[in-house]
Amino acid sequence: MNRESSSWWQVYLPDLLLLLSTVAWGLSFTILKEIIGGPISLFFFVFLRFFFSAIFLLIFFGKRLKMLNGDGIKSGIFLGVLIFAGFIAQTMGLSYTTASKSAFVTGLSAIFVPVFMLIHRRKLPESFMLIALLLATLGMFLLTGPAGGEFNNGDILTLLCAIIFGGQIYYVSIIASKYDSLGLTTVEITSTAILAAMLLPFEHVHITISWGTISALTFMTLFATVGGLTAQIWAQKRTPAVRAGLIFTAEPVFAYLFASAILYEHFNSIQLFGAVIIILAVLSSEVFPRLLPAKKEL
Repeated sequence: MNRESSSWWQVYLPDLLLLLSTVAWGLSFTILKEIIGGPISLFFFVFLRFFFSAIFLLIFFGKRLKMLNGDGIKSGIFLGVLIFAGFIAQTMGLSYTTASKSAFVTGLSAIFVPVFMLIHRRKLPESFMLIALLLATLGMFLLTGPAGGEFNNGDILTLLCAIIFGGQIYYVSIIASKYDSLGLTTVEITSTAILAAMLLPFEHVHITISWGTISALTFMTLFATVGGLTAQIWAQKRTPAVRAGLIFTAEPVFAYLFASAILYEHFNSIQLFGAVIIILAVLSSEVFPRLLPAKKEL
């Protein structure tokens, strides 16, 4: 896409939707930390989140499945496997670590996007993107700060989640332009719900019906899952994989803001400096391309 000659919505709307998705996903860390293991069991929450999301998509966009061929269905199922594995690892990790540390480690998914590109295409991203990624890594490290604590089992599970999500971001960039966004998302989320249902016999399922539980499920269904994942697939048809990965590095910034306001996980000066560096890294991904000669994007 020629970002200079395209209309405003073509240039900025994809990045804006990805950024709004990171806001929703940032808040989801606090919601998950508050609800998992308390009012609702872990696997049951993951199942309900994706089950209601799948029902919503099938009702309103089920007809879009006809726009997918066999390869599109297979691609959607594979995305569902990645999302399922990533969210299970992340949710389990949150049982053992803080929302803030989980957000930081999950944010490393952006760093794994060029790694998957290197493995798949034998090609490094352009130098300014690598510099921005290094800045983002430094910023997220500073966000953790000296008070972040040791790297525990929860952080290991979350790191696994980050690797999987990095692969998911990169795979979406490969297939998004080939298939209908809503049809692909419907298959992806339905597959995740089915896989999550298969885990239910392995835990003691429980749920406490309350306004908090209903609100959490509603938000996680409509905004963090249906809205966020649909926006991701639609937007990644129109923006490069590494740029999308950089935008996703804003997720821990929003996660810290929500964790600070709700869970009282306050910033210190080092963490605040890290947040600023992350924002600068994301902004640089938009500024540098406009200062350099035009080149074909991913």
